[in-house]
Amino acid sequence: MSSASITVTLAGLPERPALRRVLAEMGAYYDELLGHKRLVAATEALTSPANRAGPFCLMARAGDEPAGLVVLVGFFPARDFTWGLLLRDIFVVEAHRGTRAARALMHAAMRFAASGGYSRVEWVTAQENLRARAFFAKLGITPEARLSYRLEDEALAEAAHGLWPVQEEET
Repeated sequence: MSSASITVTLAGLPERPALRRVLAEMGAYYDELLGHKRLVAATEALTSPANRAGPFCLMARAGDEPAGLVVLVGFFPARDFTWGLLLRDIFVVEAHRGTRAARALMHAAMRFAASGGYSRVEWVTAQENLRARAFFAKLGITPEARLSYRLEDEALAEAAHGLWPVQEEET
């Protein structure tokens, strides 16, 4: 665990090598199959926001070492037909957990949203992710009562052709 102070900046071209290292560790943590090409493409996407929709990547560093990241994606409309941000991922590399890197990333994400004129930041976490839930509780943030839905892979491809997991009954 490092004791260096944590700084957070918007990731750009100079951060790509360090960002690739963080993404590789993040992929391993989540058991995702990430080859070199996929890591390069993800790094390029996260350091080349298209417009207010992003994606935006804020990188935490402890001295010269990458400590973690937060990924934000803009969405519209939010409250009163304004822009909002979806906090897509927050990840701290193992060597820097417990150093307040996650807190610094959350602070930077909220500062990014406020200074960019976004009206809200939303995120989800898995119910079984007790560590994340405890972290958000320490910040004083309580979860909202919402349901999350997802279609991916084969189910997504089938739904794109109108083939839903449960077919409509003939009447």
